[in-house]
Amino acid sequence: MKPKILVTSPYPQFTQLITRVSQSKKLKIKTIEAVLEEAAELVCEEVNNFEYEVVVSRGGTAAAIKKVVDIPVVTAEFNDFDLLRSLWEARKFGDKIAYMASAYRELYEFDELIEMIGVEVEQYTYRNSQEFSDKIRKASQDQFKVLISGAEWGQKLAEGAGMKGMVIYSSLRSVTQALERAEEVIAIRQRDKEHSRRLITMIQAVNDGVVCIDATSKVLFINEMAENLLGLKGSQVLGKVTQETNKKLLELMALSSGPDQKCLINGTDLVVNRAEVVDKKEYFGVVFTLQKISQLQQLEQKIRKESHRKGLIARFTFDDIQTREKIMLNIIEKAKNFSQVNSTVLIIGESGSGKELFAQSIHRASACANGPFVAVNCAALPEDLLESELFGFEEGAFTGARKGGKPGLFELAHGGTIFLDEIGSISLNVQARLLRVLQEREVMRIGGESVVPVNVRCIAATNSDLQSLVRDGRFRRDLYFRLNVLKLELPLLKDRPEDILLIAEYFLAEFSRRFNKKVKEIPRDLLAWMKSYDWPGNIRELQNFIERLVILAGKGTLNKKWIQQLIEEADEGSVQENRSNENHVSIKIGTLEYMEKQLIDAASERAKGSRSDLARMLGISRTTLWKKLNSDNTPEESL
Repeated sequence: MKPKILVTSPYPQFTQLITRVSQSKKLKIKTIEAVLEEAAELVCEEVNNFEYEVVVSRGGTAAAIKKVVDIPVVTAEFNDFDLLRSLWEARKFGDKIAYMASAYRELYEFDELIEMIGVEVEQYTYRNSQEFSDKIRKASQDQFKVLISGAEWGQKLAEGAGMKGMVIYSSLRSVTQALERAEEVIAIRQRDKEHSRRLITMIQAVNDGVVCIDATSKVLFINEMAENLLGLKGSQVLGKVTQETNKKLLELMALSSGPDQKCLINGTDLVVNRAEVVDKKEYFGVVFTLQKISQLQQLEQKIRKESHRKGLIARFTFDDIQTREKIMLNIIEKAKNFSQVNSTVLIIGESGSGKELFAQSIHRASACANGPFVAVNCAALPEDLLESELFGFEEGAFTGARKGGKPGLFELAHGGTIFLDEIGSISLNVQARLLRVLQEREVMRIGGESVVPVNVRCIAATNSDLQSLVRDGRFRRDLYFRLNVLKLELPLLKDRPEDILLIAEYFLAEFSRRFNKKVKEIPRDLLAWMKSYDWPGNIRELQNFIERLVILAGKGTLNKKWIQQLIEEADEGSVQENRSNENHVSIKIGTLEYMEKQLIDAASERAKGSRSDLARMLGISRTTLWKKLNSDNTPEESL
């Protein structure tokens, strides 16, 4: 075992005591017999070459050693009994005694001792060996006959100056106490080292670069990642003042305190966070964390891809809703109020009117904004698949069920919001299960035997008349009232004339940026047409229209032929929409004859009075048509 304690001894008897105590305590020590600067020089050399934990020394020698080493120094001072014993012996050689006192410790109070032994004591302080010699000569000039000090060297100098020299010998008790304090220091340092080792190991495992600088601008710590990013070695800078180390560290120190500061260091774009460490108004230093911008970009892309893959994020807020119309501003204000509570919201609006935009905005403004946002189009999935997607399933619940089962969308939305679009299209069976989830706030997976509690805010949307579906028996009345707690009805785009150009300009800027085009404005020829057009596809149709416009635009301008083509394509789509509507008629439920009469009347309007066209449209002969039109039987309505 290597010695952990280094001891300086001012005289051979002290060395013998140190050896005796260390052997009894089974301590491994090394002793140097020297004092003051000579001892400090030898100790410094030893500490630099070997791993000592603590130094034990006396008086002025301990003070000199503290200046040259960075490990603890335990002072092995003599006690009052040791001093009294030396003074008692010294009084035999004179009643005036000179006492050599280190300037690095408080002067000794001799008043009580002087009264006890009846002598005069004068203290001479020193800071180094030269002052030690000078003060001994001064004591001789002051006519002192006897001088006591803590080292045999002082005894020899005193006798050389014509005085009686005496040494203050440390007792066994004081030496034992000094070594016990040294053991305590070693135990504390070992605990601190183990704690530091664990802490450093953990910080080294961090993917960020970490640099710690203390209040005196000395580098306390730098991890391997920071070394790599800054292109330097920790051994070159640790314990040194930054102004004396590396210009890259000076660049860090020049940064103002704050997060996410971009800088170029060592040819690498970095994001640096500078945090000043203050506790109870005491400044301890500063901590820097460093990350490559490229690494952050890769991480962001990974998170975005994963979140988009799972569909668990909301991208839009109320600020993304473009409007000047009072009706829309009132709806936004209403939706903001809805976002402050956790009640179910029902959004009613035609396709493309912005239902999901409002759903995401409500989520982002709510207390569960940090939770997931799960959106599902109920009309896009068949009944069986929709049921398993919403509620999940256990392993073996059905043929082909995933091993280990799968959580449903309600479970994935826990702590957040689930958006059920086209809610009017779900089957009565799924409606029943959905109602239970909304009422009980718990889900049972398909094939499962236990329930899973869920804390989910539900936002539903539809372009159907749910009340009509309730009357027809195609939508559960209890589910309708469970959903219809808070209601938003979104207007058609054609009913928001002031917003058409505003939204168009928003999409123009977005697609110009996306496609790297410089389309700054919509041609005037197109503006008047856009204001008069009905936009049956609402905002989605306007978005697609502007996207085509930007793509067709050349160097920031749109050729007239493309303007005409855009208008023709939009008008053609509108005509097809109208034709599609013309192929449907609404009739009231009644007897077969009554419903047949409604169909003939509706078809007659389409045929514009032509009996031949009407017969051909209905697929019957003109004679049959004449009989039906001239029948005296007028069926009664049955509602």
